[in-house]
Amino acid sequence: MKSNLWKGVLMGSCTLCAISSSMAGPLQRSDVIKDPVWVLHLDCDALRPTTVGKFVLSEMEKPDADKKIAEFQTAFGIDPRTALHGVTLYGTSAAQEDGVLLFYADLDAERLTSMAENAKEHKSTPHGKHMIHSWLDEKKPEKDGLQPRTYAAIHGGKIVLFGQKENRIAEALDVLDKTKPNLASSTQFDSFGDGGEKAIIVGAARKLDLPASDPNAAVLKQSKMASLSIGELQGQVQGTLKLEADSEEVAKQMESIGRGLMGLMALQKDKPDNTKLAKALSIQQEGARIIVKLSLPAEDMVGMIKAGAAKKAAKE
Repeated sequence: MKSNLWKGVLMGSCTLCAISSSMAGPLQRSDVIKDPVWVLHLDCDALRPTTVGKFVLSEMEKPDADKKIAEFQTAFGIDPRTALHGVTLYGTSAAQEDGVLLFYADLDAERLTSMAENAKEHKSTPHGKHMIHSWLDEKKPEKDGLQPRTYAAIHGGKIVLFGQKENRIAEALDVLDKTKPNLASSTQFDSFGDGGEKAIIVGAARKLDLPASDPNAAVLKQSKMASLSIGELQGQVQGTLKLEADSEEVAKQMESIGRGLMGLMALQKDKPDNTKLAKALSIQQEGARIIVKLSLPAEDMVGMIKAGAAKKAAKE
C-alpha cells in the first residue's frame, strides 16, 4: 500500500532487532494470549544471516554503536548481538498500556533481578511461583499527576516480560505457565504465524481502529482482520499482507483504493524509494480477501535503511 505501511514495518522491525536481537526463533503461538487484538513477532535469529541482517550487524560494529553495546553488556551481562533471539509484542486492546512485550534471550536472571530491585521505588508482587517487579519510569511523562510504573517479570530464566499494567504481566505469566488459553487454540488467528521458516517478521491485527489521519486508514479500517509476513529469500525481501473484508464487494472497493495508492507512489519521482516500492508491490482480490505482495532486492532495502538513517542524522 502506501510507502509508510511497508517501510515503517520493515525498517522499524530491523532496527528493533538490531538494538534488542536460540530459544524463540519463529513465533511461539503458545506463549501468546488466546485472542489478542494485535500481535507482532520478530525472529532475530532468522534476521542475522540475511543481507539486511548482516548490514545491521555491520552497523553495530561501528565505534559509536559498539560503545553503546559495551555499556549494555556491562549493565545487563549479555551481548545483544548474540544473546537476544526473538521479540514478541501483543495487546489485548488497541490501548498502548494493555500491551505486553516478551524478550527471548540468554539471560543473567540474577543480575536483571538485582537491577530491578535497585530501581527507583521498586516494588515486588508475588504471582504464583513468579515475582512481578515494578519501578518508577522517570523517562515517561506523568499521567493524571502520577509517574508511570514499568512492570516486569522473568519466566523460566529465558523470557523477560515488560508491560505498563501489573494485571497484564500476571495474565501473560499464566499464559506461559499454560494455565490460561493461548493463541494455539485461537480460531480467529488460526493461520497466523504459518509463514514458514523464512519469515522474519509476522504480525496480525483484528478490529482495526486507525486514526482518520492515517493515510492507510481508508483501506485498513475496512478490514476485519489483517496479517503480515516478511522474510528474505535468495537476496529478495519478500512480504505478504492479507486483508480480510466483510464481503467480496467491500474487498473489491479495497483493491481499487489500494491500486490508487500504489499509483500515487509511482508518481512520486522526487522520492525514489517510494517509486521502488511501487514497482515492488502487487495487489489482487480473492473473494473477500485482499493480498498485497512485496518483492524487493535486499540491497535496495539496505539502501532505504541507510537513506533513512542519513535523513534522521541530518535533522539532528
